[in-house]
Amino acid sequence: MWRIIRRWFSGLLRSFWSLMKQIFSGATEIILAELKDVALASVRRLAKTDLSNEEKRKQAFKDIKAYAKRNGIRARDSIVNLAIELAVQALKKGIQK
Repeated sequence: MWRIIRRWFSGLLRSFWSLMKQIFSGATEIILAELKDVALASVRRLAKTDLSNEEKRKQAFKDIKAYAKRNGIRARDSIVNLAIELAVQALKKGIQK
């Protein structure tokens, strides 16, 4: 009897975590979409400066966080860093938007 309950409960937990991953993954995509233009503009602008790569990254991070705060976007640091990395890669590949 306990094995049946435990299997049922384990299945329920797996389903719950799968659903939570989908929800958070979707939320991350929405936030990235909202930040992509400002990230690309910041990275493009900073690429023309004489700052070190670390200084450029820090300034881009500040720019994006300030934009997010002004617009009520709750962006975790990891998402902001991902937005920066995606913008850098897009710029290197010549993608404009």
